[in-house]
Amino acid sequence: LVAKDEKVITFTPSYGFFLHTCEYNDIELVHSPLKIEGGHWDVDWDDFEKKCADPKMKLVILCNPHNPTGRIWTEEELRRMGEIIEKNDLWVISDEIHCDLVRTGKSHTPLGKVMPDYKKLVTCMSASKTFNMAGMMHSHIIIRNDEERERFKSRDKSVGDLNPLSLAAHKAAYEKGGEWLRQLREYLDGNFQLLKEFMDENYPEAEYEIPDSTYLAWVNMGKVLPEEEDLCSFFANKAGILLEGGDSLFVGNAEGWIRLNLAMPRSILEEGFARMKAAIDAAR
Repeated sequence: LVAKDEKVITFTPSYGFFLHTCEYNDIELVHSPLKIEGGHWDVDWDDFEKKCADPKMKLVILCNPHNPTGRIWTEEELRRMGEIIEKNDLWVISDEIHCDLVRTGKSHTPLGKVMPDYKKLVTCMSASKTFNMAGMMHSHIIIRNDEERERFKSRDKSVGDLNPLSLAAHKAAYEKGGEWLRQLREYLDGNFQLLKEFMDENYPEAEYEIPDSTYLAWVNMGKVLPEEEDLCSFFANKAGILLEGGDSLFVGNAEGWIRLNLAMPRSILEEGFARMKAAIDAAR
């Protein structure tokens, strides 16, 4: 889809492997930084439109819902993205792997819904996040363009193959996992609320709002700990907690941020928060 002298664009902060894939193929990844105000992330439309108009720009990588912010793009926002993409005749790969893990009362709109006839759209999805089955190595990709779909099918053996257990597990998840997923969402809602209360009570200077989706919390600890502190090393060595640092796993405007996995029993979260507090308070 993209030649070595051409460009790819994505909204940042962005999942680091989008950058790694571009670097591996000697392709430039252009950042379109999201704007944050009051914990809410928004697209800088002027920046995105200007960069998409670059003659060397060929591909948009969209994360919908967005990782790491957890932002669900509204139908209106997706339509506006689609208009810019179509105007510049760009390919778009929409990573929608977190689409099932939305907060109660929220809903996800696939990019394909607002671009029903656009042939340069590739949608990537999997049950791996929703049902904790990443080890099953299963995903599904919707490629509208006939020529590109056949080209991918001729090469897919080089990137992986399914086995009977993987197929059975995913069939069971999609056909019989509805009630389990409903309960999971409800439990995750409670975990996010627990973190919100912990942060508001102890570190109100930290930037954190409950995200629209995912099981991952995106927290700005830049005003809580010294700037020179390596957050991953600090929490690993001082609190015995393994988390993901924004500036190590993520790309663009992520310095000082951490990503916390909240998909676990509440008792473990409570212990983790207590360890975090003890380590932070000792360092201040």
